[in-house]
Amino acid sequence: MICRALASMVFCGAALSAAAAEDAPLWEGYWSPNAAWCARAGDVGEQTPDWYGREGLFGLEWSCDIAAVSETGVGNSWALKLQCLDAGYAYSDAQILLVTPDDRLQIIDENGFAADLVRCAAPQD
Repeated sequence: MICRALASMVFCGAALSAAAAEDAPLWEGYWSPNAAWCARAGDVGEQTPDWYGREGLFGLEWSCDIAAVSETGVGNSWALKLQCLDAGYAYSDAQILLVTPDDRLQIIDENGFAADLVRCAAPQD
């Protein structure tokens, strides 16, 4: 009986951990500097939103693989270490992402560049 209860607890704990790992980070989604571009979420081309997700950051002619993510200790903010490619040029970058209470994404990179992005709805299949 104790073994069965213990096995159930281990299985349930593993299932809950797997479910938590599957949860998308708050910053995952389509983001744009211009809300009008949100109508083209999921498209590829100029004036389309960029995708920020666990698998990386993707925009027009650029992408970044995420080498590391850590919480900053300030609510709804994360520090990212990135390996990027932009028009054939490879570089490393570090960014801080902050999701604001009004669901905007503010980004500051290691060079002081700042962006203020609006969240776009995911495209309908």
